[in-house]
Amino acid sequence: MNRLMIFLDAIRDHLDSHQLPPVATVDVNAWSSPITVQLDVDGLSEVVRALMVWAHTLEDVSARLWRLVDGRWVHLSITGRTPCCIPVRVFGVVPFDPSTFPDLPAGAKQDMPVYLLRGWSTPGEVAA
Repeated sequence: MNRLMIFLDAIRDHLDSHQLPPVATVDVNAWSSPITVQLDVDGLSEVVRALMVWAHTLEDVSARLWRLVDGRWVHLSITGRTPCCIPVRVFGVVPFDPSTFPDLPAGAKQDMPVYLLRGWSTPGEVAA
């Protein structure tokens, strides 16, 4: 079986095994970051809740913020591994709000502890 089929089987099995939030796209390739999942949820609290659900199904999870170069949007993402060790990146996109992301200049990427995402699961929270 080739690598692409292994990755396709892994994400299919993962999606079948867990009750996960809605997904907009799943990108699977045979290279170094084989699986990328874009969430189909809106708003900071919904994106964060969806990421936390995914985080509970993956191993070795880390989180990252990335404010796009145009400055209008922020990608919130987690990366981890399925139980069969396939790397997965899950992300959602939210509008930039300076009161929520006070120290995130346009184009910046910032790693963060996964537990800090929980603070945004309630509307009105600010990044630590």
